[in-house]
Amino acid sequence: MARIMVPIMIIMRLADTYGVIDWMSPAMQPVMALLNLPPEAAIVCLTAILTGLYGAIATLPVLIGQELTAAQITSICTFMLIAHALPVEQAIVRKAGGSFWGTVFLRLFAACLAVLLIDAGSKVTGYLSEPQSLDHFKEFARVDAGHMDWALSSLKGMVLLFIILAGLLVMMDAFDRFGVTAVFNRLFAPVMHLSGLDRSVTSITTAGILLGLAYGGGLIIARGNDPAISHKARYYALCWLSLCHGLIEDVALMVAIGGDFWVLFFGRLILTLFLVRGLMLWHRLRKKEILATT
Repeated sequence: MARIMVPIMIIMRLADTYGVIDWMSPAMQPVMALLNLPPEAAIVCLTAILTGLYGAIATLPVLIGQELTAAQITSICTFMLIAHALPVEQAIVRKAGGSFWGTVFLRLFAACLAVLLIDAGSKVTGYLSEPQSLDHFKEFARVDAGHMDWALSSLKGMVLLFIILAGLLVMMDAFDRFGVTAVFNRLFAPVMHLSGLDRSVTSITTAGILLGLAYGGGLIIARGNDPAISHKARYYALCWLSLCHGLIEDVALMVAIGGDFWVLFFGRLILTLFLVRGLMLWHRLRKKEILATT
């Protein structure tokens, strides 16, 4: 965590000191405006895409002082959850038998679609429309402080994040020891059935959904020569895992930041279900179209 976050916090400090953030923000404004997010949010999203959740968390202080709603913070958290660490995670997907660029596009499309849906839903229903700030990050890498104060506040933020992560790891270990993870597996069985996934990959996919793409992808790689798992079953399982994984630890981390649990947990599940089902339908229609023209 420190290896990822410390260099990025230093880079962000230098970028703010020398006006790089002020220069970048207007360039990102058109894209962020489409998503109803401040231009500075682009820095968080790009960092999430390239490095992962911890790197993106290190950039969150750039949003301090922005007039944000709960929906916008949840949107940023959702984008981070769906489209993070793409170079690393999609390399795992490619190793497991999926398409690197295909799943990268799928994750970016899903992340932008999720942000648009959250924004539209908030405007129509009023849910998460109340103002919400990231002032609790003022003790985490304050960019307006002197160098020593900035270093001390960054250290405090790192320690706080370490405590949160340690608690999450203890919780997940307790889940395994007391059979809670097995209960989650059974609860997810109907969702896996609705998604149309082959039975040969449902248990692997469920494990990845709960514990992470690296875990689920690793299981698929380990069973790469298993004749019971077809190429099609592997493909749709990897699409599922690309869009929805780490549902316990990652979601808990985003809720600690300020994201809405119901959107981050159930909203992401429902969106993944519809997108994977949509992919299946599209491939089926394409196959029929090809057969009809031959």
